[in-house]
Amino acid sequence: HKDQLASLLKEKNEAVSQRDSLSKDNAALDELVEGLQMEVGVRYDSGFQFAIEQLKIVFPDLDEAKLGELDALNKIVDGKLVPFAPTKAT
Repeated sequence: HKDQLASLLKEKNEAVSQRDSLSKDNAALDELVEGLQMEVGVRYDSGFQFAIEQLKIVFPDLDEAKLGELDALNKIVDGKLVPFAPTKAT
């Protein structure tokens, strides 16, 4: 009985250790994903701003105020620009 109990305690301790290790790995991966999401957002916006700068060069007579209304997150609804509005998560 003692050997079986010792074996079960060892298995339990190994399982707890593995769980703790996996929890740390999971937290590190969550942090990495969050950082990558931020980087993707920054690059997306940077690319959009670069496209606007190209428009200004190719079409120098465009209205600066109108160009200022452009945003990478705008949507087009019924032929009009509509500002981004986050949807509620369900």
